[in-house]
Amino acid sequence: MTRAPRLLIVSPAPSHPADQGNSARIQVMGAALMARGIACDFLYYATEGCAPAQREAMAGFWHALHVMPPVPTGRMGFPGVWALDDWCDESLCEQVAALHRRAGYDAVLVNYVWMSRVLEAVPGTFRLIDTHDLFGDRHLVARAAGIDPSWFFTTVAEEGRGLARADLVLAIQSEEAEILRSRGPAPVMTLGHMPPLRFLEPRAAGAVRAPFGYFGSANPWNLASVRALDALLTGEADLPWLLAGRILQRRDLVLHSAPQRLPQVPEPDTFYDAVDCVLNPMVPATGLKIKTVEALAFGRPVLGTRHAFTGLPAEHPGHCATGAEEMVGLMREWRRSAAFRADLAEASRLMAIRYAADLAAQQDALAERLRAAV
Repeated sequence: MTRAPRLLIVSPAPSHPADQGNSARIQVMGAALMARGIACDFLYYATEGCAPAQREAMAGFWHALHVMPPVPTGRMGFPGVWALDDWCDESLCEQVAALHRRAGYDAVLVNYVWMSRVLEAVPGTFRLIDTHDLFGDRHLVARAAGIDPSWFFTTVAEEGRGLARADLVLAIQSEEAEILRSRGPAPVMTLGHMPPLRFLEPRAAGAVRAPFGYFGSANPWNLASVRALDALLTGEADLPWLLAGRILQRRDLVLHSAPQRLPQVPEPDTFYDAVDCVLNPMVPATGLKIKTVEALAFGRPVLGTRHAFTGLPAEHPGHCATGAEEMVGLMREWRRSAAFRADLAEASRLMAIRYAADLAAQQDALAERLRAAV
């Protein structure tokens, strides 16, 4: 009988807690692969620190956990833009090579193209990149949306150089898969993201605190989206909303519409039980909007801009607003019309079911590729 494939997942983001999009993505992918018989070890390059409870949670989830302290990032490799390997120190490659010598992994997966240097340390394995997003010219996308670029961004050529290090590249949505195929020679498959459909499970209802709510991390796109929404909701007393997530850690986030604040969200249920309808006023960006699919998985109706539903089969008007101003109009309609509320709820749940079915097929296909590596 063929033995289970052994996969090492390398990430600069933790898998636990799943309180931001990248962590949720890593955790859901790991759970899906392990449920399909793949033995998954996890190496956390601890760029975000590692609290004792966090380490315990990760150790209890993965077959084996390795935590490595990060090396401080130096200067940009190019004028005004990061070189591909600027955020991936050679010591991480050496650590991965040492783990591979001991464990004999069949496959190694790195999260983000800027961790692809690691793949050069494990020749002979099946090498994968989970891209999460597009990073070639990401700074230009940010500036076009009026956002000061931060975090990692590089040139399209550098991104292509990283993609070429992989035997298989994972795109988080189909539109980005096409772009990634044009940027590098490696095969690309789409692997979306969605947590398990919680609304199919019996759950005790929580105490609703607000009709509308937003749950997000403190990345620049989320900040721009929330500020745009806040400006439009200022003075709209009949449209109360709740704000939760790491975005509340930003001391420079001054909001005049006075949303309720939910600073502690130990589990996503805490937020979704507190609101009737989830908002995502997303500005133009890249990637899959994980906050959208998570809300759908929890069975909440979602109102959002068309950018909030990139990579999803959006058809309902509540899923296709041209911007925050139109979305506020949809919020008024949601408050006014019981028929609109029922229609939005049905459309949101049907989208969740269809997307989850597609995702399960993608996860099956990835597991088969990994089994073929043994």
